[in-house]
Amino acid sequence: MRESFTLLSVIVSWLTHTLVCAQPMQGHVLDVNDSKPMQGVVVFNIYTNEKMTSGPEGDFMVAVEEGQLVEFRKEGYKVLRVRIPQGKRPSYFRVMMQQTGTDIEDYMHSRRAAPDYKTDSARYYALYKESLEVPRLTGIDVVQHPFSAMSKKNRQIWAFQDEYRFYQEQKYIDYTFNPRLVSKITGLQSDSLQTYMELWRPSYQQLRAMSEYAYFNYIKRTAEAYRRRGTLSKWPHSRSAQ
Repeated sequence: MRESFTLLSVIVSWLTHTLVCAQPMQGHVLDVNDSKPMQGVVVFNIYTNEKMTSGPEGDFMVAVEEGQLVEFRKEGYKVLRVRIPQGKRPSYFRVMMQQTGTDIEDYMHSRRAAPDYKTDSARYYALYKESLEVPRLTGIDVVQHPFSAMSKKNRQIWAFQDEYRFYQEQKYIDYTFNPRLVSKITGLQSDSLQTYMELWRPSYQQLRAMSEYAYFNYIKRTAEAYRRRGTLSKWPHSRSAQ
């Protein structure tokens, strides 16, 4: 049975944000269909190999640092991966997992795969539509409506919008720049594959600007640079490789 993972399935309580580093990732894992807690989900930091299993109420806690990737696995459910953000980090994660149905194809043909990603994103956008569409006050609006601009509720909503946008972008990168595709194109495996993907992880803006042809060539050329120079491949040849 092929494994795939839900796109944009991380729902976060945004009430508290802290400046990083050694803060653990903690929260609850729920079934997306009925919102019931999921016990026995394996929570795995793929960078440190730290692993734990969610409790009877779906609770979990695992040590993480910014930029690391945490994987959630349970038999009968799609694999879910969460990228730990840089800078501010949510204090609580409410992770929603889907049962295995029709697997989402890996990004072997980007334009063909895009509707699956868009459908999943649209579903989560609809869930938080009310908060996501609250307008932000800027410029003269802040002067004219100072109480709204300084409102704790509004500031929390705007922080939620920023974090939601960040997660949307990171999940798109993980979905597009995925290990299965990169390994197939480059032949890299295990530690070499992981190091290359950390070193040459493209930005959201880069991926959106690339055609399918340009994207595949980006992987081929940067992998060649990585094979020649290892972790030094990004410097000083990153521009020519891109």
